[in-house]
Amino acid sequence: MTVPTKKRSVKVAGRHHEPAPELPEEVAEPRRRVPWVAVAVAVVMAGLAVWFTLEARSTNAVVTHNTALSDVAGTADAGKQVSAALGTLFSYRYDDPAKNERAAKDLLSGPALAQYDQLFGQVRKLAAEQKLVVTSTAVASGVKLLDGDRAALLVFLDQTGTRGDGQHSTGAAQLSVTAERVAGKWRVTGMSAA
Repeated sequence: MTVPTKKRSVKVAGRHHEPAPELPEEVAEPRRRVPWVAVAVAVVMAGLAVWFTLEARSTNAVVTHNTALSDVAGTADAGKQVSAALGTLFSYRYDDPAKNERAAKDLLSGPALAQYDQLFGQVRKLAAEQKLVVTSTAVASGVKLLDGDRAALLVFLDQTGTRGDGQHSTGAAQLSVTAERVAGKWRVTGMSAA
């Protein structure tokens, strides 16, 4: 659309100039600009919403199978049995090594039995020489995972050792433990220092 303009003359210091055309006023509607920033923010927000939804679903899947917080009796039973088992397994008398061997066969299975045999193979040699008696007591345990007949725990042990020459020592151990319930009895299946 064209708007008619008026011509006017301008005089500057005695000179006469051609009239300059007047600039037309904006008659057409201003162009709409796409708010790119808003589109980018919307895309990012949609991506985050999808990501959070997927994370929530995977967390819910783990929580659905982990009854450590909801099955109070099962959690207490696993913690009590595994703690007692570790207290027995890590207590040792130089004059009765067969007791530990029987306890290991009764309380351990799978990789934990092999780990224990390797560890106490070294202890047996030193214990006889030093007449070592070690008493271990589980002072705290926490069940991280309880899924049916499988459990993962963190157990804290206090240990006191006495040698034949009367020297005493104390120490502590933290173990990350996996266990499996067979016929109502929890057996340790794996352990590592935590």
